Amino acid sequence: MTRRSEKISYTLKKALSDIVQSKRELEFGVMVSISDVKVTPDLSQAKVFISVLGDSESKNQVKKKLELNVGLIKRSLPKYIQLRKIPAIKFFLDDTLENAERIQRLIDEANSSSKIQ
Repeated sequence: MTRRSEKISYTLKKALSDIVQSKRELEFGVMVSISDVKVTPDLSQAKVFISVLGDSESKNQVKKKLELNVGLIKRSLPKYIQLRKIPAIKFFLDDTLENAERIQRLIDEANSSSKIQ
C-alpha cells in the first residue's frame, strides 16, 4: 500500500465509523465497529472490514444493511474527506476476534491435555 492510500484508509476508517454511529438509517440494535479499511493504490476501491457483536445472523443482517445503504454512506463522506472520486465501497465481516478465540481455545485444550498425561 502506498503512503497516500494508507493515509486515505485511515481517514476513511474514522469517517465511516462516525457515519455508522450517527446515521439513524444505520441503526442496527447491535454493536458495530469499523475494524479496518484497505484502499487500493489507485484509490478506486475500499474494502471495509466490520466487527459486529452478535450472532452470525445479526452479523449478516448488518452487512446486508450496510450494502443496501452504501449510497447514503458515500454521499456522507465528503463532509469528512475531500477526494475527487469516492472509492467503491465493499463490506466484509471481520472474523479476526473469532479466529483468535478459537486458536486460544485450541491452545488451552492442548495445554490441559498435556497436563493430564
